Amino acid sequence: MADTTLYDTTKPTDGSLALAHQRILRIKRNGVFENVTGDVNNLALNPTPITVAREVYGTKGRDSSEIVGYNFAPTFTCEAVRDPETKQIIVTQPWLSELIRKGYAEGADNRVEAQIFDAFDENLPAFQGQFSVAVAEANTGYADKMVYSFTLSNFGVVDQITSPIVSDGKPVLESALPGGQAAGAQVAIRGYKFTGATGVDFGATAADDFLVVDDQTLIAVIPTGVTGATTIKVTNDAGASETLNYTAA
Repeated sequence: MADTTLYDTTKPTDGSLALAHQRILRIKRNGVFENVTGDVNNLALNPTPITVAREVYGTKGRDSSEIVGYNFAPTFTCEAVRDPETKQIIVTQPWLSELIRKGYAEGADNRVEAQIFDAFDENLPAFQGQFSVAVAEANTGYADKMVYSFTLSNFGVVDQITSPIVSDGKPVLESALPGGQAAGAQVAIRGYKFTGATGVDFGATAADDFLVVDDQTLIAVIPTGVTGATTIKVTNDAGASETLNYTAA
């Protein structure tokens, strides 16, 4: 269906009890914004105004203030899902493992770049900025569940941006899994506007074999000769998507 949105591509990690909601959170990893909404609960933007004192004309001596901007402290919780074999969450939720480590780091290593925007309405405000990460373990009452509470405090100005859901009909890529596959292996590419896809490229090499499963999912075979760090691009009649970073074996 041609009107598939970013919200329709949002899915929780298998085993997570998180409930996807209609506000999207994307965290930048390896130079690409990754949609993590499917694994988070209770996402709130939490803006607080930044004010400066001002004098109201004609009312000398009466205090007033003007809002000149906002501080943001987005908060959310996330349940960690362990890999059944390795017991590591870095296998199932690499973004979460990375964010937890950032929460205990210092300086620049404590910061992350994030986007928050509405999943359906491109006219609602969308934000992007750098945030310092604070993390705390939440008490679930269950020994086999790990839940983390995050607060992202803006580091500098948080910009209002054009909503990422504004689309000109070109494909939009969200993820490519599993990572680290070798030439000849299949990769599942998630995103939207895949219907009518005419080509898939790994770097400068076109994939000879790919299948559009539906508007949100595409399976492609990694072409011969593709190794190491590369990019994925999907093309339809409206044009080519932005590239998505991928590391092949």
